[in-house]
Amino acid sequence: MLIPARLYFATDRLRLSKDDPAWGYARALQTRSSDGFLRQAAARDLIGDFQPWATPFIVALIGEYIVEILEDIAAGLTPEMTLALAAFIAENPAYWRTTKRRVMSYWEAYYRHGGYDMPVMHVTLMEEASCWSRVKRHMLRYWNVGHRYDRGNVMHRSYRRDEYIGFKLIDRLDRAVVGQV
Repeated sequence: MLIPARLYFATDRLRLSKDDPAWGYARALQTRSSDGFLRQAAARDLIGDFQPWATPFIVALIGEYIVEILEDIAAGLTPEMTLALAAFIAENPAYWRTTKRRVMSYWEAYYRHGGYDMPVMHVTLMEEASCWSRVKRHMLRYWNVGHRYDRGNVMHRSYRRDEYIGFKLIDRLDRAVVGQV
């Protein structure tokens, strides 16, 4: 199965209601949106009305960097969903290994040390404010869901490895896979 990396939607043109049979499929595709807020809303809908065909889209979200989506997945995991995810993972071990590497990589880059809340180096004090402003503007546009407002120089908090939700999801699903084998 191939899942798109990113899709760009004109969300105002989607004219589906929850009663429409295509609605769930549209929401699954929206989990691949370039807009993190749309991805999160679509993920919540897929999790809230879980269908086994949506499993690959949920597993794909586990390998992403938006911690709020990972928290939504962890909060919404039911025994039925856990079994479906574990079955998908058992059938696609290479994809699961890639997903786990992505979780590790994003944690290392963005959450281990709090991301870009570290001081900007090798610039003068006058340049630092301008440089940080440009970096922050870019990050606020593309980065972490839930942090669209200015919080000073702190974009998101640091997580120890044992408290990062991405690793907790991996451990939970790895245990489910072992329980199935």
